[in-house]
Amino acid sequence: MPQTEPFFRFDWFAAILLVGVVQGFFMSLLFLARRPHRQPYHHLLLAALVFTFACMVLEVFLCYSGLMFRTLQLVDFSEPANFAVGPLTYLLLRSLSGYKWTERQWLHFIPFAVYFLYHILFYIQPEEVKYNAYISAYFPEMAYLPVTIELFWDPLQWTKYVNELTMGHILIYIVLCFLLLRKQSTTESPNPYFYTWARFLLYFFVATLVLIVIVKLSYERDLGDHFLAMFLVVQLFFASYKIITDSAFFQPVVQVKYEKSALSEEAKQDLIQKLKAAEQEKFYTQPSASLPTLAKQLHTSPHYLSQSLNERLGKSFFEYLAELRIQEAKAILADPTQQHLKVEEVAEQVGYMSKSAFSSVFKKYTGQTPGQFRKTAVSGSV
Repeated sequence: MPQTEPFFRFDWFAAILLVGVVQGFFMSLLFLARRPHRQPYHHLLLAALVFTFACMVLEVFLCYSGLMFRTLQLVDFSEPANFAVGPLTYLLLRSLSGYKWTERQWLHFIPFAVYFLYHILFYIQPEEVKYNAYISAYFPEMAYLPVTIELFWDPLQWTKYVNELTMGHILIYIVLCFLLLRKQSTTESPNPYFYTWARFLLYFFVATLVLIVIVKLSYERDLGDHFLAMFLVVQLFFASYKIITDSAFFQPVVQVKYEKSALSEEAKQDLIQKLKAAEQEKFYTQPSASLPTLAKQLHTSPHYLSQSLNERLGKSFFEYLAELRIQEAKAILADPTQQHLKVEEVAEQVGYMSKSAFSSVFKKYTGQTPGQFRKTAVSGSV
């Protein structure tokens, strides 16, 4: 085993990388812990992409801090993931644009699988080989260890040109992403909320390729990889911010006392009429539907809208929203022409982002699961 003098570097740069690693793995676990088989597949794709980023940042953290000297078996362990970023980003963008998963989508991961199998030749090398590979990338001034290579790990020179292969692979998927968004721009987006996410995703994807080109032209070997890792951490922070701020937890708390409200009875009735008009546009089928966004659409305040719902309809906003979604779901489930739709697809069409949440609310309002309701409705129409 290679003998080296203790080396460890932990500065603010390493600290940020470490935070990014922890956050990335936590986000992945957060998605996967909630019954993966019941989750919308864009959740699983996002979890896989975040996990991939976290693995990449972890390797750079180990290399930058010097901890890799103590974990030489992990040298270049995340290199095959270079060929997973493109497919995961494209497929995530595709899912956010409203497309369903098909078995053919697995074909996108063939380059990743092939390179992973090829890279096993490096994984099985002795630690002296990995030590030399590590210092050649991060500490080129250090002396190499003597080693006898019995099985060469790069017969096709894919590892030697992995940076060029990675950039070409990412460029292909950037083109595919642009073509997909261009196609979407010519038709009505099935989900504006997801479409906004898709555009942000593509912007970060393009910026990543540009940064890779700049870093590889400016630094020899892998000396600039910590800048790439920092940008991946920024993407993880941004994704976390979007997920948290888009959740209902940060929506303004609506007051239930209206004694001091200046809203007249006529104004309340007018607001309810506007609300009925908004129902015709099916605003409630958007996952981002919330009291503040609906109030903005109706040119009023969340407080006034909540008051009108409470005093005129006797409901809170969330009760009102749930009832509209369940009514829409019942119509779809009872429609003979839409019996091919899975329950999770019905859930997505009416604004729910997970099958479990949809099923729970549906049973609360109908006393049946979506599947039970469908069977009853179909048998009753025969």
